[in-house]
Amino acid sequence: MDILITIAVAAVGGLLAKKMKIPAGAMTGALIFVIIFGLLTSRSSFPAEYKVYVQFFSGALIGVKLKKEDIIGLKTMVLPGVVQLLSMLVLNLVFGLLMHYMAGLDIPTAFFSSAPAGMQDMALIAADYGANPLYVSIIQMLRVVFIVSFMPTFYKMIIAKTGRNSPQQQFHAAAEPEKKKESAVPKPLRLLLTILVAFAGGTLFRYLKIKSGALIGAIAATAILSIFTNLAYFPITIKTGTQICAGAYVGAQLKRETLTVLPSLIVPIMIMLIGMFIFVYVFGLVMQKVSHLDLLTSLLISTPGGMQEMSLMAQDFDCDTPKVVVMHILRIMIVIFLFPPMIGLLETVLP
Repeated sequence: MDILITIAVAAVGGLLAKKMKIPAGAMTGALIFVIIFGLLTSRSSFPAEYKVYVQFFSGALIGVKLKKEDIIGLKTMVLPGVVQLLSMLVLNLVFGLLMHYMAGLDIPTAFFSSAPAGMQDMALIAADYGANPLYVSIIQMLRVVFIVSFMPTFYKMIIAKTGRNSPQQQFHAAAEPEKKKESAVPKPLRLLLTILVAFAGGTLFRYLKIKSGALIGAIAATAILSIFTNLAYFPITIKTGTQICAGAYVGAQLKRETLTVLPSLIVPIMIMLIGMFIFVYVFGLVMQKVSHLDLLTSLLISTPGGMQEMSLMAQDFDCDTPKVVVMHILRIMIVIFLFPPMIGLLETVLP
């Protein structure tokens, strides 16, 4: 019952925010309403095991947008990939050092808290390196909550002042002639096929124990369906529902008992929040220069949020979603495999 109530609260918030034309409104509104509901009642609930179904649908939503020309265009993203790796290292080093020396967190906790990857992944790995998994989880969770809640408005302000600086409209116009003819297969059957393909791909990748496998596998399988056939289909109504559920999941992680720990984490949290604006803006501009993407797409690539959340935002802002998806997959893989041993090494070097 708590899960159903949480989803209902998320739906009210998401639809209201969407109607008010708030940036990324469906996800942002759901997130804020669920956080308020949870803090007032302690009844918000969205178990982690249900997140996988949201990832299946998110993967389908992203995968159906991928076309052959998008995949061909990824060969231009080698240099941006190097820039992203360097930017993530800078973010982790700068924020980690500030949290250690200014906020008094021990080295493993400081660096795992500032590592730009998933909350669950970092919390699980952090315990193996002697970090405080509770502190890591809270700071990582608040980073995602902050990004989903405030960054869309930040993007909108940047674009309002600077313009989109974009070849994006030409990108979409050029891609238009390549679209396949509408399939004769009824849309309900195409939707069912798309969902089944997404579930199959996500389940396979989870079975293979690939990190974020449910989402990545669903994207890969649905993309194959979209690229090689004209059968992929995902309507706007389910897109909105997926965004609402994503917001509900993130919002439900913030519990009333979390507030008891927050006073001891105010300084590292403020370092993370203030630094995030500066980091995203600076490296967004750098990414724009080296990738020749529009500014908004570059900002989304440079934002260290969850892959699912950033991909859904890219959809909402009509950005170059395939490049956003690939760059965030690259980011998460690099952080999970490279950063833990690097943090272990830093612990032996830093005072």
